[in-house]
Amino acid sequence: MQQQQLGKYKFEQFLGGGMSHVYKARDTLINRTVVVKILTDSGMLDDDTKKRFLREAQTAGSISHENIVRVYDFGEHEGRPYMVMEYLQGNDLRASIQQGQLTTVEEKLKVLVQLARGMKHIHDLGIIHRDLKPDNVFMSLAGNVKLMDFGIAKTKDLSITRTGYTLGTPYYMSPEQVTSKDVTEKADIYAFGIVMFELFTGTKPFKAENVNEVFFKILNEPLDPQALIAAKVPTSVVDLVKRCTEKEALKRPADFAVIVRDIEAVLRTFETGDMKSITKLTEPKPEIPKVVWIVGGAAALVMIVLLALNVIPRGDTGGAPKKRDSGPVAQELPAKLSTATGEMVLVKEGDFLFGKENEKRSLKAFYIDTFEVTNESYKRFAAERNWPLPDNFLADDASKKLPVVNVTFSDAREFAIWAGKRVPYAAEWEKAARGTMGRTYPWGYEHLPEMAIVQDNPSLKGPKGPLEVGSWRDSQSAYLAMDLAGNVFEWVDERTKPSLGALRSFATIMKPAPLETDLWVQIRGGSYFRPLFKDASVDFSAAPANYKAPDIGFRCVADVGAKPR
Repeated sequence: MQQQQLGKYKFEQFLGGGMSHVYKARDTLINRTVVVKILTDSGMLDDDTKKRFLREAQTAGSISHENIVRVYDFGEHEGRPYMVMEYLQGNDLRASIQQGQLTTVEEKLKVLVQLARGMKHIHDLGIIHRDLKPDNVFMSLAGNVKLMDFGIAKTKDLSITRTGYTLGTPYYMSPEQVTSKDVTEKADIYAFGIVMFELFTGTKPFKAENVNEVFFKILNEPLDPQALIAAKVPTSVVDLVKRCTEKEALKRPADFAVIVRDIEAVLRTFETGDMKSITKLTEPKPEIPKVVWIVGGAAALVMIVLLALNVIPRGDTGGAPKKRDSGPVAQELPAKLSTATGEMVLVKEGDFLFGKENEKRSLKAFYIDTFEVTNESYKRFAAERNWPLPDNFLADDASKKLPVVNVTFSDAREFAIWAGKRVPYAAEWEKAARGTMGRTYPWGYEHLPEMAIVQDNPSLKGPKGPLEVGSWRDSQSAYLAMDLAGNVFEWVDERTKPSLGALRSFATIMKPAPLETDLWVQIRGGSYFRPLFKDASVDFSAAPANYKAPDIGFRCVADVGAKPR
């Protein structure tokens, strides 16, 4: 939409835009140059965009501060929302960083103290910005800093939240924003610390290939100050960046008043010329030398040191130096484990992201079946244990590599005991499917039905039954386990409470109808009978433990040190 005039505002230049268009304009009544931002046709069709636009106008319009962009007017013209802001010449902080416009520590601190003053002001008004980043900080040609974009700001009375959308730009989000916990002013302090880091170093604190990897590092990796040290940032400023970016909100500065005070103290040092404290830079601790060479009459001391360090052999055998006993050496676990009931792959010990909230969890190392349990293995178990075969069991040679189905949770557990394994817990199954970085699908983060044995895989054209285990190589997870998003659902040893919908659904297919007080457990993954689930590595369904179906099977896990068949 290109316009010429909106009420008293005459458009002089189109400045750009996406869901809204931005114009340099003139207020014809008072002859003042302004910026007019007006929602486009596509923006009008998106209810969330419209709410955010109005929210930004209402929030910014109520604020008057030298370090916050001024909104003069807002409203609707012929049903189309608009806002009128002060006209500024310059560019945003992102462009300033990329173009290297700020060259000295003092210049950068003057920008940061203005930004901190603006942040202090909105916090004093009860407003949390929630999207602080260099793109939302404007620098005028005169060096004045202006905070912009209050589209997702939160006040005591109202906040805008898009369902299923995590607010804030990922790199600047605090751990509590990533985990969808209650967001306070401390989230803005965290983002300010990241902006400080980027302004001084020209880079973000860490590299990542996707949003989930960003989230994992925000939650788990402390900020590394080495880039700040290399940029000769003063010790007190490095310390402030580290405090602002603490994982725990309570460890961050109490408020922006503290941050303003700390930055002003550093700036005063520049102004007075007292550089003693400001030029003291953080330095790595010197390494302690393993051997101190002593010259002159201290040769005996040299010998003592060398003997103590086992640099020369004790005694006069003339042999090679003896190695010190450094204790037992941890052995690397094999990546794969061969068992009588199928190959297993190692899931290494360590942290990972669990559930829809990407909660940080940690697990010991374990092995998980590469494939779902097959008809061939189950038939052997049933024969040795005199256990009944499932309904409609396919015993022919052509079916022996198909996943066994029509098994209850109890069947799966009995098989696992016989095999010297166990049914996986939810956390184990999910880590095997997602990896450590919180993949939403075994192969990554994109919804790609062609990667799994599911109904909407365009290459399979609606499979009528499961395929042989491992036949669809694209389904591989980070740990090389197969078919965790399709083929057949899998029982997981995790008790769960059924929803009202689940109770009603199973009441129509099971007689007698299952009760809420019965044992219900999770099934996970996906099925040839259904389209690929959204977030297939995270979502699960509740099913009665005694339920069985032609698209439910299982796989097993084994603890490190266990001896499966």
